[in-house]
Amino acid sequence: MQNTICGTILSRSGSYDDEVFVTSKDSTAIVLRFRDLVTEVGGTIAEHRRIVRLQGHVWWGWWFRQSEYVPRAMLAQLFVPGKASDISIILFHATTLELYITHANRVVVAPSAGGIQSPEFEYTPEYYLRARYPLWFQFERDIVPFRGTPLIVGRPTKGPEFDYLPELSVVGETVSLADLRDERPTLWLARIDSGTDSTGE
Repeated sequence: MQNTICGTILSRSGSYDDEVFVTSKDSTAIVLRFRDLVTEVGGTIAEHRRIVRLQGHVWWGWWFRQSEYVPRAMLAQLFVPGKASDISIILFHATTLELYITHANRVVVAPSAGGIQSPEFEYTPEYYLRARYPLWFQFERDIVPFRGTPLIVGRPTKGPEFDYLPELSVVGETVSLADLRDERPTLWLARIDSGTDSTGE
């Protein structure tokens, strides 16, 4: 059953080869911080992987800090309404310092920072089924380990003056995962080399 409480859908699904990871055309990725707060170690990734494999897609809610700004302008630039999107998403485990990668074809933005529930309950891990988040990303691809190094180019949740998509000419900043863990944001923008957008296997 689809949740009738929903925000702005910024993009619809595009078509792609399920066996090949393709870097988004502007080479910009979203990095999302997470931890296994309410699952066993590894449970967050495992549960999302289970659903995307069984159901074809899964929703990932953005667990943000109350002090963070919801970057609507940046998201509208990445997920253009009416156009297929295939945005690289790097998932950063702040406890184990592990990275994973998948792709988002769609994002739902809540009308306020109070958040909304998942757009589709049956495609959402049960542990946060009734929770409310300001952003929900839809993944249609498996979540796999990422061997590359994201180069940070933006911190759009720091405030409205940071809420934009950087020009391609902006050189990414190399930040160690330990230093990234110690930062306050839970969402960053990054560049990834086309040769590293893979499992490395």
